[in-house]
Amino acid sequence: MSSSSAFRASIAIVVLLAIGWKIAVPADDKSHLKQDLVEFLEARHFNVVVADQSVNDTPIIRATTATCQLQVARLTPDGSNANLIRHLAPGAEHSFVVFRGAVYTRQPVFWTVLDYLWSRFLRELGLVRHISPVISVTESSSCDAERLPWGELQGPPGTS
Repeated sequence: MSSSSAFRASIAIVVLLAIGWKIAVPADDKSHLKQDLVEFLEARHFNVVVADQSVNDTPIIRATTATCQLQVARLTPDGSNANLIRHLAPGAEHSFVVFRGAVYTRQPVFWTVLDYLWSRFLRELGLVRHISPVISVTESSSCDAERLPWGELQGPPGTS
């Protein structure tokens, strides 16, 4: 067998393994986040409605109390949909980002992209079930939503 035949055979094996790997690993199911957010907000006595409109297949969740209005949506790791989501929050006076349980005034894009790539790698190895979400929260001025225990959304270690 010549070296070019061996090279072609090894390329064919690598391609078949890569395709098989992609078929074996299911796509990330993002619906768990919507359920977790709804349960999280309802446990804090918000009236929660999942809006009919969505941004890039990301549902927008509206949560209200007598004095507070929140809008919550998942951001892309690179932040490309952040302005669109903020634009869909009429009357919101303050916004922040929740990532891995911490609150940020702006999305830490470097860390969210790095975490996305790492989480995706770990998920493909079967070590974690979901990729870490990046959440946008817009609120009316009467809210103090930054003080909510956002870290509880992460769940037990290894399940994010």
